Amino acid sequence: MENEDDAMMKIFRHKAYFIGVHILMFIFLFWALYSYSPSIRVMVKEIIDPGGKVYTIAHRGASGYAPENTIPAFELALEMNADSIELDIQLTKDHIPVVIHDETVNRTTDGKGYVRNMTLEQIKQLDAGSWFNKAYPMFARETYEGIPVPMLDQVFETFGKNISYIIEIKEPESNLNIETILNDYITKYDLEKFVSIHSFSGASLQKFHRINPDIPLYQLVWNDYTAVRVSAAYLEHVKTYAVGISPNFQGITAAYVSQVKRAGLKVMPYTVNYQLNMDKAYSWGVDGVYTNYPDRFLEVIETNRDNAQW
Repeated sequence: MENEDDAMMKIFRHKAYFIGVHILMFIFLFWALYSYSPSIRVMVKEIIDPGGKVYTIAHRGASGYAPENTIPAFELALEMNADSIELDIQLTKDHIPVVIHDETVNRTTDGKGYVRNMTLEQIKQLDAGSWFNKAYPMFARETYEGIPVPMLDQVFETFGKNISYIIEIKEPESNLNIETILNDYITKYDLEKFVSIHSFSGASLQKFHRINPDIPLYQLVWNDYTAVRVSAAYLEHVKTYAVGISPNFQGITAAYVSQVKRAGLKVMPYTVNYQLNMDKAYSWGVDGVYTNYPDRFLEVIETNRDNAQW
């Protein structure tokens, strides 16, 4: 009887050992796949946290379909269900923030000159839409002709809390006190929970962080070549004032995204306009994408989520 009990115990131990080894192998395999395969991380995220957001950020509005940084471009982004509109601000000669990307009005209006040398009344006279109709006749509309450069006031009054905003501080060296002025507008319209700020100027972002530490900030980054890694010391520095990094898409890799996210920062690349690249960015596990075509990226998100249903 004792021999029979001993034999049963040996069989039990062998089975337990066999099962234990296979469980450990499965855990190790899963860990390896999770660590080195961004697409696996995305699928796991979709299962564990199906409500997790990958943000669609309309770059200068839905600027692939309408004149950039104008009310029609922002309205179209809202219609397309973008999560945020991205816009750029410059200060006029009389220190009014207007929504325009370049430091001059030359490219996107019928005027000439530096924004900082023009008064608001002069800016208001400009046509900010006709250039688009000429450049992109397939998306041209008569209603775009003669549309003005919007003031930041106008954008906040028009859209209020119906969408979130990512505002780029442009030319902080030329636009003195732009951080203080911008914060005043945000608090005036009670939009602290609806606005994020980004800039290529770390000094400007740090200044804004001192003014209002509750507003999320993103450090814009330009890489001249495809970067696999980024300095750990740099990431720790960025974390002292920002919640994330927004690099140019062509200058990053899956490993780059993984490293930045492991450091505790969000990653939202710009400007991703082709669906093949959108799909790649999504599979890398980015937190959001800046695009001129928000409808395209929303399609990519939907397709990936459908495919992730195991």
